[in-house]
Amino acid sequence: MADSHSGGDSHAPRHADPWWLDDPESMEDTHILGRRSLEQALRDEQMSAEKHPSTEDHPRHGGYDDEPYYAPTHALTVDADADDPFADVGGSTAGFPRQGRYAMTEDYSADAGVSARSVSGVRAPAAAAQHDSHDGRAFRRSAIWTVLGAAVPGLGLMESRRDSHRRFGLAVTGLALAALTVLIIMAVTSPAALASVAVRPRLLNVIAIALPVVAVLLVALLVFTHLDIRPARITHPQRWISAVLVGTLSLAIAAPMAISARYARDESAALSKIFAESKSGTRPSIDYNQSVADIWRQKPRVNVLLVGGDDSSTRQYRQHGEMNTDTMMVASIDTQTGNTTIIQVPRNLANLPFPANSELHKIYPNGFSNGHGDDSDFFANAVWSTVENDHKAAMGDTDYPGADALKLGIGQALGLSIDYFVMLDIDGLQKLVDAVGGVTVNVNERLPIAGNTEGKVPTGYIEIGPDQHLNGYRAMWYARSRSASTDYDRMGRQSCLMKAVLDQVSPQTVLTRFESIAAASGDMVVSDIPQGMLPAFVELVMRMRDANVNRLLFVQGKNGFVAYDPNYNLMRTQVKEAIADASSSKNRNKPVTSSSPRPTPSATPTPTPTPSNSGSSTPTASATAVSQSVTDVCAYNPIQK
Repeated sequence: MADSHSGGDSHAPRHADPWWLDDPESMEDTHILGRRSLEQALRDEQMSAEKHPSTEDHPRHGGYDDEPYYAPTHALTVDADADDPFADVGGSTAGFPRQGRYAMTEDYSADAGVSARSVSGVRAPAAAAQHDSHDGRAFRRSAIWTVLGAAVPGLGLMESRRDSHRRFGLAVTGLALAALTVLIIMAVTSPAALASVAVRPRLLNVIAIALPVVAVLLVALLVFTHLDIRPARITHPQRWISAVLVGTLSLAIAAPMAISARYARDESAALSKIFAESKSGTRPSIDYNQSVADIWRQKPRVNVLLVGGDDSSTRQYRQHGEMNTDTMMVASIDTQTGNTTIIQVPRNLANLPFPANSELHKIYPNGFSNGHGDDSDFFANAVWSTVENDHKAAMGDTDYPGADALKLGIGQALGLSIDYFVMLDIDGLQKLVDAVGGVTVNVNERLPIAGNTEGKVPTGYIEIGPDQHLNGYRAMWYARSRSASTDYDRMGRQSCLMKAVLDQVSPQTVLTRFESIAAASGDMVVSDIPQGMLPAFVELVMRMRDANVNRLLFVQGKNGFVAYDPNYNLMRTQVKEAIADASSSKNRNKPVTSSSPRPTPSATPTPTPTPSNSGSSTPTASATAVSQSVTDVCAYNPIQK
């Protein structure tokens, strides 16, 4: 009887290979069955075995009665059958042709009590190994795309098997890249506008709320991405790796945003405390609801009074109405160019005048004096406390009567209209310098620490040398030390310290030390600058970094200045000259510390300062110069005494 599957040859040898060995499908790669499919196949085999217990009673359809029966490879058989040369070849049960080879995706044979070889034949281990290798590569690939998805939101979904997920990931990635592009363009074309975000309290409050929400969304997107693109079946070690990977990436995403949210909240609180909505009798009226360019176009010059009080947490002078403003300087700034003139007024300036139309002029018609120019109770540094204690009503409706009085007096003395003030006490200076990581200055004379003119022995010294990096405490004594010099000497060092801060405190420094700066500023700084003007001042300060800076010091016995009997008309003329001279190229602001050339001691003789009546050791540009280049006077030029 001819076998219908053997090509019609009824005389084929009885020992010839079965027909299904030549079937092309039998040579295809192993079919991978899941647990459910394999269980169903096993049940089918068991049922077939029960119905057809022997090959003799149930010959293969179309074969001879004595032709051997070939058991299917996927049936559960004993190990002895493994030696059968056809055990690894696909076969069919009676009436149920089965032409593939099967490998389990899970170790089912362990549960069934049989070996893997008896389930899938001698080829099963190779197929299982190939399958494991494929799953390993797929898992590693999913891990890589998960990391990419953490770096660029939505990018990991490009590996998803679903079109809708890939489209969603593409949309998220596009939004993220668009936002990043906008930030880069702003940073390059308008860094001041980007930096001004840090001085807008309302916007900072929004950021403090928005950042945690964004962090949660990004972490959720990361988890969803990983679960979507990783293989459906993974091993227990791979599950642990997944958990660690996603947890680490989630922390890397959420932690910076949480810290930034806290910084934004702290900065908003500090700004609201320092630049609170306050009342002032001397502050200009400006519409803040316009662009920064329009604000400064309407105000071509702004004058800011910088005050250093002798108060501290241990002294408590201000609380008791005894604070003196030992440091008084005016920064007169051209708002279009950023060119700045620093005008420094000595603390012992006598007869400080007040505008004729002010109430203080009625109280002090001959200036702030009792008729004796050497009475320290009527020096310029005593105006703040005296007015707050005795003449607060004369200042009208203001939250800063002492500051307003000092603004009126200094402005009248210099021929300027003082717009705003900023006051920093001893603790504030020290903490602020520490907050920005210290400052680097050139020390041109040996400066005692903690000594005084009454004979107190110094606890140490700031030694002469270029590029001296000072922490807050030493920077405070660099600016205040006078036991071995004079008030006028320390006035010069104070403007050098101001230059160092201006040069070295970059926007990057502010961002990286945001929290400490906010904490230091919030407790120690007082100002009448309104919040609405802060973005404009941020842009102005950045413009000042690359502009010209000169200074005018009123020093006893120089350029006609006499502290106890000042000629205010002469002083006003000199102020005008100094402001006009600020645009000169000789006053170009340049770094004078690490990035500046240092003189060679052996090749360059050390200049000796010209003696003066006051014994001042502050170097000057020339014997007759009214103003000085801050770059020149703050360079390393040691003084020999």
